[in-house]
Amino acid sequence: MMARFILKRFIYMLITFWIIVTVTFVLMHNLPGDPFANSEKLTTQQRALLAQQYGLDKPIAVQYKEYLIHVVQGDLGVSFAYPTRKVTDIIQQSFPASAELGTESIIFSVIVGLALGITAALKHNKSWDYAAMVIAIIGVSIPSFVLGPILQYTVGVKLGILPAALWDGPANRILPALTLSFMTIATTARMMRTSMLDVINSDYIKTAYSKGLSQTTVIFKHTLRNAILPIITILGPIAVNVITGTLVVEQIFAVPGLGKYFVQAVYSNDYTLIMGLTIFYSLLLIVTIFLTDIAYGFIDPRIRLAKGRN
Repeated sequence: MMARFILKRFIYMLITFWIIVTVTFVLMHNLPGDPFANSEKLTTQQRALLAQQYGLDKPIAVQYKEYLIHVVQGDLGVSFAYPTRKVTDIIQQSFPASAELGTESIIFSVIVGLALGITAALKHNKSWDYAAMVIAIIGVSIPSFVLGPILQYTVGVKLGILPAALWDGPANRILPALTLSFMTIATTARMMRTSMLDVINSDYIKTAYSKGLSQTTVIFKHTLRNAILPIITILGPIAVNVITGTLVVEQIFAVPGLGKYFVQAVYSNDYTLIMGLTIFYSLLLIVTIFLTDIAYGFIDPRIRLAKGRN
């Protein structure tokens, strides 16, 4: 049953990936202009030669077929803005910084978010609950591109506690990671609080208390196991959203990640780089959701049984 469930999810993942590649290709080739439009010194003949070199003079159907074959082979093409560099090389060299920043942010935000949500549920309608929800509201209300400069100026420039920018050492990671964390902390805390309150008010929890079990045993053995399931469901998409969210934060804190390449690719209409980065981040999201579904199936067998019947 579990093998069938995994196979079914894997097939869905492949279909989703193909749709994303196709849609990305069609959208990029329907945008106005071309990758060489900003090169004012190029003549019409030179542009035509470049189009021929990159295969842009071929029919769209042929370009799509060739691009799909290259993507399957792990080749995302050569960047127009950086003609000596493959898109895969740019990702390989720059993504580690983005991944490191995103991972640090996720670990911190999940720990803090779960702690706030659990505390708010156990101290329902008390000062701890109100304080946790205020933090959650602040996290949802202030976007990272606003929070980043605020932290950068107050903590980095005005107070001088932490470096305001660059990527030189562990201290430089704190402010950008904290900037990325607020939204995830807010989302995790609110969902964990709601889930905990639902579970706490369940009949089997009341039964556990009536049997004389201590509050610690009831919370850790019965409550958390069921309350954390919704968090696991959203953890995959949240993780990828945090990593992709580094695109803006990287620009603010001068992090040498993929953010600068994505922004420059948009400005220069670099087809292959935009498509490559979009496909790469989409694949991250799809694979993460796939792994989350499998983990969810292992934790709660009712999920895979229900999906198997469907």
